Order: sequence, then structure tokens, then C-alpha cells
Amino acid sequence: MNSEFLMDNKCFACGNENPNGLKLKIIETQDGVESIIKLHPEFQGYSNIAHGGIIATILDEMAVWAAHKKGYKSATAELNVRIRKPMQIGIEYLARGWVDNVRQKLIQAGAEIKQNDNETIVAIARVKLIKID
Repeated sequence: MNSEFLMDNKCFACGNENPNGLKLKIIETQDGVESIIKLHPEFQGYSNIAHGGIIATILDEMAVWAAHKKGYKSATAELNVRIRKPMQIGIEYLARGWVDNVRQKLIQAGAEIKQNDNETIVAIARVKLIKID
């Protein structure tokens, strides 16, 4: 079994070659990374509401990419998500990710999704990432 973590364009969250994926366009910022998100109906749970697992996926991806942009290859070890409001399908949101602390093998990061028009927090996550080489 190949245990290498190789990046390609097929990632469910950010891969452009995944026809069923989110295709997040993640850009680097001064404080980490961000992405504008507008979900399609195939990512809903309840009618016109994003599935909670999709929200967790977005938050996870933002934290991993924040670490990646700081030069760390990592994988999620622990993800704690708090959903504060329903995330509606077809509405623009802003997702952000950042790194709080880096230790020998552990990266502590955070991520959030906010309403793009008024900065209301929809969901937030605390993420522990393990460094991989």
C-alpha cells in the first residue's frame, strides 16, 4: 500500500478534475487563505441548506491549505466544528483558514465560514493537523 500523500487535481474539496467536487478556489492572504463559496443543490441536506458534512469538509480544507501555504504538508488529526447558522444553497459565503501554532509534529489551525454580505459567522472549526513528509 502506498502511504504517500500526493497532491493532484482530484481532491473532492479543491480539485478541478473532480466532476463531483466542490472545486474550491483557495487564495493566499496575509493571515492565511480564503475562498468564496456558492454551493449547488447537490451539496444540500435539507431543502436549500448545505449538508453539515460539506460544511465540515470546507472548514477542514481551509485549515489544511493554510498550513500548506506556510510550507507545511499536513493531514487532519482532529476536527471540531461548530455550526451556528444554516448555510444556504446558492448564496455566496467567505471561508477563511489560518494557522495558530506550530509545534514539532502538530499544527493548530482554525477556519470559519462567514456570510459574504455581513460577516456573520455561519460555522467555525478548531483543527489539529499532523505534519507529514
